[in-house]
Amino acid sequence: MPARRLLRTAAAAALTLAAALVPAHGAGAAGTAPHWEVSLSGDSPVESLLSVSSVRDDLAWAVGRKAQHGVIMRWDGKKWRADTAPGLPRVGEWSSVSAVSANDVWAYGSTGRGQALVHYNGKRWTRVPTTGPFDDSWPEVPIKAVPGRLFKGGKSLYTYANGAWKTFALPRLVDIRDIDALSADDAYATGMQYPVDGGHPVTYHWDGTTWTLTGTPPVRAGTETDKITVASRGSVYVAGWAHGSHGGRPVPSVAHWNGTAWKDVTGSLADLWLTAIDSDGHGGLWVSGTDRTDPATAAPVFWHYDGTTWTKMPGASAPDGDNQSPRYAFYDLEPIGSTGAYWAVGDYSLPMTAESETPINGLIERSTPHPPTATRR
Repeated sequence: MPARRLLRTAAAAALTLAAALVPAHGAGAAGTAPHWEVSLSGDSPVESLLSVSSVRDDLAWAVGRKAQHGVIMRWDGKKWRADTAPGLPRVGEWSSVSAVSANDVWAYGSTGRGQALVHYNGKRWTRVPTTGPFDDSWPEVPIKAVPGRLFKGGKSLYTYANGAWKTFALPRLVDIRDIDALSADDAYATGMQYPVDGGHPVTYHWDGTTWTLTGTPPVRAGTETDKITVASRGSVYVAGWAHGSHGGRPVPSVAHWNGTAWKDVTGSLADLWLTAIDSDGHGGLWVSGTDRTDPATAAPVFWHYDGTTWTKMPGASAPDGDNQSPRYAFYDLEPIGSTGAYWAVGDYSLPMTAESETPINGLIERSTPHPPTATRR
Protein backbone atom coordinates (compact mmCIF):
# COMPACT_ATOMS: atom_id res chain seq x y z
CA MET A 1 0.00 0.00 0.00
CA PRO A 2 1.58 3.36 -1.02
CA ALA A 3 2.89 5.73 1.63
CA ARG A 4 0.20 8.27 0.80
CA ARG A 5 -2.41 5.74 1.89
CA LEU A 6 -0.56 5.04 5.14
CA LEU A 7 -0.72 8.73 5.96
CA ARG A 8 -4.39 9.32 5.15
CA THR A 9 -5.42 9.04 8.82
CA ALA A 10 -3.32 12.08 9.67
CA ALA A 11 -4.54 13.89 6.56
CA ALA A 12 -8.16 13.51 7.68
CA ALA A 13 -7.58 14.88 11.18
CA ALA A 14 -9.21 18.13 12.21
CA LEU A 15 -6.91 21.07 11.53
CA THR A 16 -5.69 23.79 13.84
CA LEU A 17 -3.20 25.65 11.67
CA ALA A 18 -0.33 27.77 12.91
CA ALA A 19 0.86 30.60 10.68
CA ALA A 20 4.25 30.37 9.03
CA LEU A 21 5.31 31.42 5.56
CA VAL A 22 9.01 31.45 4.77
CA PRO A 23 9.90 32.66 1.26
CA ALA A 24 12.47 30.85 -0.83
CA HIS A 25 15.78 32.68 -1.16
CA GLY A 26 18.12 33.11 -4.06
CA ALA A 27 20.15 30.48 -5.88
CA GLY A 28 23.22 28.95 -4.35
CA ALA A 29 26.69 29.97 -5.40
CA ALA A 30 28.48 28.09 -8.12
CA GLY A 31 30.09 24.88 -6.92
CA THR A 32 28.09 24.64 -3.70
CA ALA A 33 25.79 21.77 -2.82
CA PRO A 34 22.09 22.58 -3.16
CA HIS A 35 19.93 23.08 -0.11
CA TRP A 36 16.19 23.17 0.44
CA GLU A 37 14.13 26.01 1.89
CA VAL A 38 10.48 26.30 2.93
CA SER A 39 8.32 28.22 0.45
CA LEU A 40 4.87 27.45 1.94
CA SER A 41 3.90 26.14 5.36
CA GLY A 42 1.68 27.04 8.29
CA ASP A 43 -1.83 28.50 8.03
CA SER A 44 -2.38 28.28 4.27
CA PRO A 45 -5.33 27.39 2.03
CA VAL A 46 -4.13 23.79 1.72
CA GLU A 47 -3.45 20.90 4.15
CA SER A 48 -1.78 18.48 1.73
CA LEU A 49 -0.26 18.87 -1.74
CA LEU A 50 0.03 15.91 -4.09
CA SER A 51 1.33 17.31 -7.39
CA VAL A 52 3.21 20.33 -8.75
CA SER A 53 3.98 21.60 -12.26
CA SER A 54 6.07 24.59 -13.29
CA VAL A 55 6.48 26.42 -16.61
CA ARG A 56 8.99 29.03 -15.49
CA ASP A 57 10.56 30.52 -12.37
CA ASP A 58 7.61 32.83 -11.71
CA LEU A 59 4.74 30.54 -12.65
CA ALA A 60 3.75 27.16 -11.22
CA TRP A 61 0.71 25.28 -9.94
CA ALA A 62 0.38 22.83 -7.04
CA VAL A 63 -2.75 20.85 -6.20
CA GLY A 64 -4.19 19.09 -3.18
CA ARG A 65 -6.93 19.48 -0.62
CA LYS A 66 -8.05 21.09 2.60
CA ALA A 67 -10.86 19.77 4.80
CA GLN A 68 -12.04 17.41 2.04
CA HIS A 69 -12.18 20.17 -0.58
CA GLY A 70 -9.86 20.36 -3.56
CA VAL A 71 -7.43 23.29 -3.73
CA ILE A 72 -5.24 24.56 -6.57
CA MET A 73 -2.35 26.83 -5.57
CA ARG A 74 -0.51 29.17 -7.94
CA TRP A 75 3.02 30.57 -7.66
CA ASP A 76 3.54 34.11 -9.05
CA GLY A 77 7.27 34.38 -8.43
CA LYS A 78 6.84 35.79 -4.93
CA LYS A 79 4.13 33.86 -3.11
CA TRP A 80 1.87 30.81 -3.31
CA ARG A 81 -1.84 31.73 -3.36
CA ALA A 82 -5.06 29.84 -3.97
CA ASP A 83 -5.89 29.98 -7.69
CA THR A 84 -8.90 32.25 -8.13
CA ALA A 85 -9.38 31.93 -11.90
CA PRO A 86 -13.04 31.22 -12.68
CA GLY A 87 -14.47 27.88 -13.75
CA LEU A 88 -13.11 25.42 -11.19
CA PRO A 89 -15.70 22.80 -10.13
CA ARG A 90 -16.01 21.73 -6.51
CA VAL A 91 -14.09 18.51 -5.90
CA GLY A 92 -12.94 16.54 -2.88
CA GLU A 93 -9.30 16.59 -3.97
CA TRP A 94 -7.14 17.69 -6.88
CA SER A 95 -4.49 15.00 -7.21
CA SER A 96 -2.55 15.75 -10.40
CA VAL A 97 -1.56 18.86 -12.34
CA SER A 98 0.44 19.18 -15.57
CA ALA A 99 1.32 22.52 -17.20
CA VAL A 100 2.59 22.85 -20.76
CA SER A 101 2.61 26.65 -20.81
CA ALA A 102 1.02 29.63 -19.10
CA ASN A 103 -2.18 29.07 -21.08
CA ASP A 104 -2.19 25.27 -21.29
CA VAL A 105 -2.61 23.66 -17.86
CA TRP A 106 -4.48 20.48 -16.89
CA ALA A 107 -5.65 19.24 -13.48
CA TYR A 108 -7.35 16.02 -12.41
CA GLY A 109 -9.41 15.44 -9.29
CA SER A 110 -12.07 13.28 -7.68
CA THR A 111 -15.63 14.12 -6.68
CA GLY A 112 -16.92 11.48 -4.30
CA ARG A 113 -17.07 8.45 -6.60
CA GLY A 114 -16.57 10.47 -9.76
CA GLN A 115 -13.73 12.25 -11.55
CA ALA A 116 -13.08 15.76 -12.80
CA LEU A 117 -10.67 16.97 -15.50
CA VAL A 118 -10.15 20.69 -16.10
CA HIS A 119 -8.11 22.82 -18.51
CA TYR A 120 -6.79 26.36 -17.98
CA ASN A 121 -6.39 28.59 -21.05
CA GLY A 122 -4.67 31.50 -19.34
CA LYS A 123 -7.93 33.16 -18.29
CA ARG A 124 -10.29 30.54 -16.89
CA TRP A 125 -10.64 26.85 -16.06
CA THR A 126 -13.00 24.73 -18.17
CA ARG A 127 -14.23 21.25 -17.33
CA VAL A 128 -13.29 18.68 -19.98
CA PRO A 129 -15.22 15.39 -20.39
CA THR A 130 -12.99 12.49 -19.40
CA THR A 131 -13.16 8.80 -20.19
CA GLY A 132 -12.82 5.48 -18.41
CA PRO A 133 -14.34 4.39 -15.09
CA PHE A 134 -13.52 6.10 -11.83
CA ASP A 135 -10.66 4.19 -10.19
CA ASP A 136 -11.99 3.26 -6.73
CA SER A 137 -8.75 1.57 -5.68
CA TRP A 138 -6.57 4.55 -6.59
CA PRO A 139 -8.45 7.86 -7.08
CA GLU A 140 -5.20 9.82 -7.53
CA VAL A 141 -5.05 9.08 -11.27
CA PRO A 142 -1.94 10.47 -13.02
CA ILE A 143 -2.01 12.83 -15.97
CA LYS A 144 0.80 14.24 -18.10
CA ALA A 145 0.39 16.98 -20.70
CA VAL A 146 2.76 17.77 -23.58
CA PRO A 147 2.17 19.99 -26.61
CA GLY A 148 -0.67 18.40 -28.58
CA ARG A 149 -1.51 15.51 -26.26
CA LEU A 150 -2.68 14.59 -22.76
CA PHE A 151 -1.94 11.21 -21.17
CA LYS A 152 -4.07 9.71 -18.38
CA GLY A 153 -3.61 6.56 -16.31
CA GLY A 154 -5.80 4.33 -14.18
CA LYS A 155 -7.20 0.92 -15.07
CA SER A 156 -6.43 1.64 -18.74
CA LEU A 157 -4.11 4.02 -20.59
CA TYR A 158 -5.79 6.97 -22.23
CA THR A 159 -4.61 9.63 -24.69
CA TYR A 160 -6.44 12.86 -25.54
CA ALA A 161 -5.73 14.91 -28.66
CA ASN A 162 -7.80 17.11 -30.98
CA GLY A 163 -10.77 16.84 -28.66
CA ALA A 164 -10.98 13.02 -28.73
CA TRP A 165 -9.99 10.23 -26.33
CA LYS A 166 -8.37 6.93 -27.28
CA THR A 167 -8.24 4.00 -24.86
CA PHE A 168 -5.58 1.32 -24.63
CA ALA A 169 -6.99 -1.59 -22.63
CA LEU A 170 -4.78 -3.19 -19.99
CA PRO A 171 -4.85 -6.72 -18.57
CA ARG A 172 -7.12 -7.32 -15.60
CA LEU A 173 -5.75 -6.09 -12.25
CA VAL A 174 -3.20 -3.77 -13.90
CA ASP A 175 -3.32 -0.20 -12.61
CA ILE A 176 -1.22 2.71 -13.93
CA ARG A 177 0.19 4.91 -11.17
CA ASP A 178 2.40 7.47 -12.96
CA ILE A 179 3.14 8.83 -16.44
CA ASP A 180 5.96 10.96 -17.88
CA ALA A 181 6.58 12.08 -21.44
CA LEU A 182 9.10 13.87 -23.63
CA SER A 183 6.69 14.54 -26.47
CA ALA A 184 3.35 13.53 -28.00
CA ASP A 185 4.98 10.41 -29.44
CA ASP A 186 7.35 9.44 -26.62
CA ALA A 187 5.85 8.67 -23.22
CA TYR A 188 6.20 6.07 -20.46
CA ALA A 189 3.80 4.81 -17.81
CA THR A 190 4.37 2.66 -14.75
CA GLY A 191 2.11 0.70 -12.43
CA MET A 192 1.38 -2.74 -11.07
CA GLN A 193 -0.05 -6.08 -12.03
CA TYR A 194 -1.85 -6.92 -8.77
CA PRO A 195 -1.89 -8.45 -6.23
CA VAL A 196 1.38 -7.08 -4.89
CA ASP A 197 2.34 -10.52 -3.53
CA GLY A 198 2.37 -12.65 -6.65
CA GLY A 199 2.07 -9.72 -9.05
CA HIS A 200 4.79 -7.54 -10.56
CA PRO A 201 5.51 -3.99 -11.73
CA VAL A 202 4.72 -3.01 -15.33
CA THR A 203 6.11 -0.26 -17.55
CA TYR A 204 4.68 0.76 -20.92
CA HIS A 205 6.11 2.92 -23.73
CA TRP A 206 4.01 5.07 -26.07
CA ASP A 207 5.47 5.58 -29.57
CA GLY A 208 2.78 7.87 -30.93
CA THR A 209 0.55 5.00 -32.05
CA THR A 210 0.33 2.39 -29.30
CA TRP A 211 1.61 1.35 -25.87
CA THR A 212 4.18 -1.47 -25.61
CA LEU A 213 5.23 -3.36 -22.49
CA THR A 214 8.98 -2.90 -21.84
CA GLY A 215 9.53 -5.83 -19.49
CA THR A 216 9.59 -6.19 -15.74
CA PRO A 217 11.85 -3.79 -13.77
CA PRO A 218 14.26 -5.61 -11.40
CA VAL A 219 12.90 -4.43 -8.07
CA ARG A 220 12.51 -6.17 -4.72
CA ALA A 221 9.53 -8.51 -4.43
CA GLY A 222 6.50 -6.69 -3.08
CA THR A 223 7.56 -3.31 -4.51
CA GLU A 224 4.91 -1.10 -6.10
CA THR A 225 6.52 1.07 -8.79
CA ASP A 226 4.35 4.14 -8.31
CA LYS A 227 6.75 6.72 -9.77
CA ILE A 228 8.44 7.25 -13.13
CA THR A 229 10.63 9.92 -14.74
CA VAL A 230 11.95 10.13 -18.30
CA ALA A 231 15.48 11.53 -18.20
CA SER A 232 15.99 11.59 -21.98
CA ARG A 233 15.00 9.59 -25.04
CA GLY A 234 15.43 5.93 -24.12
CA SER A 235 16.47 6.68 -20.53
CA VAL A 236 13.78 6.06 -17.92
CA TYR A 237 13.72 5.52 -14.16
CA VAL A 238 10.95 3.83 -12.16
CA ALA A 239 10.78 3.80 -8.38
CA GLY A 240 8.75 2.63 -5.42
CA TRP A 241 9.05 0.88 -2.08
CA ALA A 242 8.16 -2.33 -0.31
CA HIS A 243 7.32 -3.10 3.32
CA GLY A 244 10.30 -4.18 5.39
CA SER A 245 10.39 -7.63 6.97
CA HIS A 246 8.23 -8.06 10.08
CA GLY A 247 7.01 -4.47 9.95
CA GLY A 248 10.51 -3.06 9.64
CA ARG A 249 11.70 -0.01 7.77
CA PRO A 250 10.53 0.45 4.16
CA VAL A 251 12.78 -0.81 1.37
CA PRO A 252 12.92 1.56 -1.64
CA SER A 253 13.82 0.44 -5.15
CA VAL A 254 14.92 2.36 -8.26
CA ALA A 255 15.47 0.78 -11.68
CA HIS A 256 16.80 2.30 -14.91
CA TRP A 257 15.71 1.45 -18.47
CA ASN A 258 18.29 2.32 -21.16
CA GLY A 259 16.02 1.57 -24.09
CA THR A 260 17.08 -2.07 -24.21
CA ALA A 261 17.37 -3.49 -20.70
CA TRP A 262 16.60 -2.76 -17.05
CA LYS A 263 19.20 -2.28 -14.32
CA ASP A 264 18.74 -2.01 -10.55
CA VAL A 265 20.32 1.28 -9.40
CA THR A 266 18.98 1.36 -5.83
CA GLY A 267 22.47 1.16 -4.36
CA SER A 268 22.70 2.70 -0.88
CA LEU A 269 19.26 4.32 -1.02
CA ALA A 270 17.42 3.05 2.07
CA ASP A 271 14.74 3.55 4.74
CA LEU A 272 12.45 5.66 2.56
CA TRP A 273 8.77 5.56 1.70
CA LEU A 274 9.72 6.67 -1.80
CA THR A 275 6.83 8.72 -3.22
CA ALA A 276 8.53 11.41 -5.34
CA ILE A 277 11.09 11.24 -8.16
CA ASP A 278 12.38 13.44 -10.97
CA SER A 279 15.32 13.57 -13.34
CA ASP A 280 18.00 16.14 -12.51
CA GLY A 281 18.61 16.86 -16.18
CA HIS A 282 22.14 15.44 -16.10
CA GLY A 283 21.60 11.69 -16.00
CA GLY A 284 20.82 11.62 -12.31
CA LEU A 285 17.80 11.84 -10.02
CA TRP A 286 16.17 13.56 -7.11
CA VAL A 287 13.97 11.35 -4.92
CA SER A 288 12.07 11.95 -1.71
CA GLY A 289 9.12 10.73 0.34
CA THR A 290 9.06 9.99 4.08
CA ASP A 291 12.31 9.14 5.83
CA ARG A 292 12.18 6.17 8.20
CA THR A 293 15.82 5.99 9.27
CA ASP A 294 16.28 4.13 12.55
CA PRO A 295 15.73 5.73 15.00
CA ALA A 296 12.87 7.09 12.90
CA THR A 297 12.70 10.88 13.18
CA ALA A 298 10.85 11.48 9.88
CA ALA A 299 12.79 14.68 9.22
CA PRO A 300 12.44 16.15 5.70
CA VAL A 301 15.06 14.52 3.47
CA PHE A 302 16.02 14.31 -0.19
CA TRP A 303 18.30 11.88 -1.94
CA HIS A 304 20.33 12.72 -5.04
CA TYR A 305 21.71 10.16 -7.49
CA ASP A 306 24.51 11.34 -9.79
CA GLY A 307 24.46 8.23 -11.98
CA THR A 308 26.78 6.31 -9.66
CA THR A 309 26.36 7.37 -6.03
CA TRP A 310 23.42 8.27 -3.80
CA THR A 311 23.78 11.24 -1.42
CA LYS A 312 21.30 12.00 1.36
CA MET A 313 20.54 15.69 1.93
CA PRO A 314 18.40 17.34 4.61
CA GLY A 315 15.29 19.26 3.73
CA ALA A 316 14.02 22.29 5.63
CA SER A 317 11.90 21.81 8.75
CA ALA A 318 8.67 23.79 8.97
CA PRO A 319 8.79 26.49 11.68
CA ASP A 320 5.59 25.18 13.31
CA GLY A 321 6.23 21.47 12.74
CA ASP A 322 6.14 18.82 15.43
CA ASN A 323 9.61 18.55 16.96
CA GLN A 324 8.82 15.61 19.26
CA SER A 325 7.33 13.16 16.75
CA PRO A 326 7.71 14.84 13.37
CA ARG A 327 6.35 13.45 10.13
CA TYR A 328 7.22 14.91 6.73
CA ALA A 329 6.04 13.54 3.40
CA PHE A 330 6.75 14.65 -0.15
CA TYR A 331 4.62 13.39 -3.03
CA ASP A 332 6.01 15.19 -6.08
CA LEU A 333 9.16 16.86 -7.40
CA GLU A 334 9.34 19.25 -10.34
CA PRO A 335 12.06 21.38 -11.98
CA ILE A 336 11.50 25.13 -11.75
CA GLY A 337 11.64 26.09 -15.41
CA SER A 338 15.25 26.00 -16.58
CA THR A 339 16.76 27.41 -13.38
CA GLY A 340 18.21 24.13 -12.12
CA ALA A 341 16.15 24.47 -8.93
CA TYR A 342 13.28 22.16 -7.90
CA TRP A 343 9.91 22.30 -6.20
CA ALA A 344 8.88 19.60 -3.72
CA VAL A 345 5.31 19.37 -2.40
CA GLY A 346 3.70 17.37 0.39
CA ASP A 347 2.68 17.87 4.01
CA TYR A 348 3.96 17.72 7.59
CA SER A 349 2.57 17.11 11.07
CA LEU A 350 1.93 19.62 13.81
CA PRO A 351 2.16 18.87 17.54
CA MET A 352 -0.62 16.65 18.85
CA THR A 353 -3.66 18.53 20.14
CA ALA A 354 -5.33 18.13 23.53
CA GLU A 355 -7.87 15.90 21.74
CA SER A 356 -5.02 13.54 20.69
CA GLU A 357 -5.32 14.60 17.06
CA THR A 358 -2.32 15.18 14.80
CA PRO A 359 -3.12 18.03 12.39
CA ILE A 360 -1.18 18.42 9.17
CA ASN A 361 -0.28 21.39 6.98
CA GLY A 362 0.58 21.63 3.33
CA LEU A 363 4.28 22.03 2.59
CA ILE A 364 6.20 23.36 -0.41
CA GLU A 365 9.99 23.44 -0.48
CA ARG A 366 12.32 24.89 -3.06
CA SER A 367 15.93 23.93 -3.74
CA THR A 368 18.78 26.08 -4.82
CA PRO A 369 20.08 25.07 -8.28
CA HIS A 370 21.97 21.78 -8.68
CA PRO A 371 24.19 22.57 -10.49
CA PRO A 372 23.42 26.31 -10.79
CA THR A 373 22.97 26.17 -14.58
CA ALA A 374 21.15 22.82 -14.75
CA THR A 375 18.30 22.28 -17.17
CA ARG A 376 15.99 19.31 -17.50
CA ARG A 377 16.24 17.05 -20.56
